[in-house]
Amino acid sequence: MNGIPVHRRLARALALLTAASWFVGFPGALRSQQPQEGRPLSLDAALSEALAGNANLRIAAATADMAAAAAGGASAIYWPRLDFESGFVRSNDPVFVFGTKLRQGTFSQPDFDVGVLNNPDPINDWMNRLSVQWKVFSPSDWTARGAASLEAEAAGWSATRTREATLTQTEVLYREAQRAGAQLEAARRAEEAAAANRDVFARRVEEGVLTRADLLQAEADYSFAVARRVDAERLETDARRRLAVFLGGEAAVMPVLTDSLRVEVVEDSVARPAAAFDPTVRADLLALSSARDAAEAGSKRAGRQYLPEIGVFGNYAIHSADAFQSDGDNWTVGVGLKWNLFSGFSRSKDKQRADAAHTIAETRYQEALRQASAELAAARDGVRSARQAVAATVAARKAAGAGAELMLRRFEEGLATPLDLLQSEARRAQAESHAIDAAAAFRMAEAQLRFVTTMHQNGSDR
Repeated sequence: MNGIPVHRRLARALALLTAASWFVGFPGALRSQQPQEGRPLSLDAALSEALAGNANLRIAAATADMAAAAAGGASAIYWPRLDFESGFVRSNDPVFVFGTKLRQGTFSQPDFDVGVLNNPDPINDWMNRLSVQWKVFSPSDWTARGAASLEAEAAGWSATRTREATLTQTEVLYREAQRAGAQLEAARRAEEAAAANRDVFARRVEEGVLTRADLLQAEADYSFAVARRVDAERLETDARRRLAVFLGGEAAVMPVLTDSLRVEVVEDSVARPAAAFDPTVRADLLALSSARDAAEAGSKRAGRQYLPEIGVFGNYAIHSADAFQSDGDNWTVGVGLKWNLFSGFSRSKDKQRADAAHTIAETRYQEALRQASAELAAARDGVRSARQAVAATVAARKAAGAGAELMLRRFEEGLATPLDLLQSEARRAQAESHAIDAAAAFRMAEAQLRFVTTMHQNGSDR
């Protein structure tokens, strides 16, 4: 019919049929694989679940809480330290006995006896003391508190960026699951079309119009369509499972997507003027900026270790021979200066380490600024290319569909060969698959563009 000898066409069809015989031999097992039942899930619901259950987001939030708590702990330097002590001591140590009697106010004339002074009887001392200490001047500790506050700010912005990334990744996984579902439906339609062609070929063989070789080709195409449908079922299940795990739920509770993937020509819905993008107020850049400032504060702290510290202190104590009594009390107040003049060169090395950390933080920030601009350009190009691909594949799908319908009519009229019909159906299935991939890629490109251009006005709306 098409210039190829019948025996060669028969041999080729038999080879195709042999390769697909495994699938034909187990039709019941292949058709039994249906999408798992599960809970309905829209894109909006998936985004909400991700914010509530995603593991990375919970870790980022906990990290930010840890950094905030550390900053709060570092601020303790601004407040005085208040301690209460209580204890009991019994001893016949001469110095202890002499001092305790003075503190308790029980020292008397007989206690001046030399023998008593050298070998006193044991004495009890119940002591309750309230003491306070306050560093009123500590440049190094004050700077450390500022560095901790900046580190907490950096952790907060990192958590914000993780939240944005979680939303973006959720949408990407949802779009991938949509694409897998649409590909599965396309594979099922292709399988139905292949089955219909096989039936038509079988009828034409019985009528004597086609040969056995033509029917074998149709059988092979049908078997391969079954194999593609089975693989599409696996990919669709895997995509939904990945989405469920990312959301933080049990993988066994498979979501059933309620939002479908529309395959259509799309307009420029995400265009933004390039001048509107300011990478310095993107969450990840704000995090790096705060980390850089924290490293700078760390460098200053290391340098201020050479300065002295000034503190005040005081205490009030009650002593008695019996519990819950007050035989005597005393108080002490004072002010002191502490200046570390030499510490084995440790402070100079600490300063070198802090300066190096500041250099690293500054370099990371500048590199991130350059990358942000490159990411914007790449994301814009990705959306533009994906939109063009959608337009091209949609046009191809329409043309392939119309061509397949026309080829079927020509075949029924005897004006087209069986091979022409099979090839037109293959082109239609391929065009539909490409259109689905292009539509999903465009939606994911849109999500990526939104992610790289998400800004926070004045760096304050975290």
